[in-house]
Amino acid sequence: MKKLLALLLALTFVFAFAACGGSETASTDDSSADFGASSEDASEESSEDISEDVSEDASEDTSEESGEAEELPEFISNFVSIGAVDTAVRATSANAIQLTGIDDNIGYGTINLCTPVYGTIKADDVKEDYAMAVFTYSGEYFGYVMTEFYNVGEIAADAKSPEDGFIILAHKAQSTYIAKLNDLKGSTETVFPHGLHLYEGADVTIKKASAAINVDGSFNAEEWEAYHVGEIKPESPNWSYAQFDAGNYYSLGNYYMTYDDSYVYLAVVIKSPYHFCPIAPDTAGDMWKYECIQVKASEVSPAGDYIAENYDHVINKTAHNEGVVHSYGFAANDSGETCFYESGTDFTGLAGCSRDDATQTTVYEVAIAWESLEITPEEGVEFGLTFSVNSTSEEDFNNGGWKNVTLRNGGGVIGRNDWSKIPVITLG
Repeated sequence: MKKLLALLLALTFVFAFAACGGSETASTDDSSADFGASSEDASEESSEDISEDVSEDASEDTSEESGEAEELPEFISNFVSIGAVDTAVRATSANAIQLTGIDDNIGYGTINLCTPVYGTIKADDVKEDYAMAVFTYSGEYFGYVMTEFYNVGEIAADAKSPEDGFIILAHKAQSTYIAKLNDLKGSTETVFPHGLHLYEGADVTIKKASAAINVDGSFNAEEWEAYHVGEIKPESPNWSYAQFDAGNYYSLGNYYMTYDDSYVYLAVVIKSPYHFCPIAPDTAGDMWKYECIQVKASEVSPAGDYIAENYDHVINKTAHNEGVVHSYGFAANDSGETCFYESGTDFTGLAGCSRDDATQTTVYEVAIAWESLEITPEEGVEFGLTFSVNSTSEEDFNNGGWKNVTLRNGGGVIGRNDWSKIPVITLG
């Protein structure tokens, strides 16, 4: 993909828009998405392989020029869903757009998702045969929304891909999907691209610790300050508060990461007026319903080929079953005890969590052993690490709801568990 970065120079042309020119999955500089509101194990309800949900052939159509039947290209496993992402949606669902390629060559019957990194072609080259839908990330809705739609024959000369988003370019033979895209025109409903590491803004290179971190749940600002990664707040392009009431975005904080030869360390410090976690160490698996953090660690880069093939825990559990993606949860319960759980793998490491009601602060400190991740910690190594801040108050729980803060695109946590959305962590 990187060999095509030179094509970015072409973005300066006025009469062009982002299009397709390669065969690998690309990444943009920014982007986001929704997430399902359920525990990470809600995905257990469906375990069929992804190949069962993707039709082998898009369909057959008749070429207007030749009058002969022309076979459409096969769909790939990646797709875009419309509306809130839940564990039921599939590529073949009524609220889904199937794809024939990601930044791929266009042609008869193709329906491609294209990212800005893949250069440009002139609008005149595709105007007569293609429809184009432009999706841009919205900080107001914490997801991608359609900002432009051009039907077949209508693509404007100055149409182009957004810097923070993508386009879908659909050949006129894909009339069913063009109609679905047209229905989104003027809507603020968000869409979710499945299996694509579209957003690199949360990817980070972390520093090696000068000394081992004391993991006890008592946050030492001086110890952690050199390893600050970012703020957790709705104004940050990295974070989604889509499950919160508009304007009432509590659960704010900061997070930190570092490593040494034994562990990768994560600290999350949250300011929230609520803390509700009525669990015990032996019922820690229920913490997702309350106040906690859920953590995912990938032994391989979430932007690499393995995750691209095995990205969705709902319909392809390979990454989980093979132990490539590890799932944990950490909480301070209502009695002040540190509780943790692991799913499919043993937690090997350290954890300390605490709650101070006087300062409305909850601290989560975690150290995950490299040995358990089968990673040798060397400079330049890439892997994945992500978390959600589960922020369900007692009132939310009693009303049958919950609230979670996640990294953009769901961050690979909650409900859909799209592993491709886990940030790439590079050891510095």
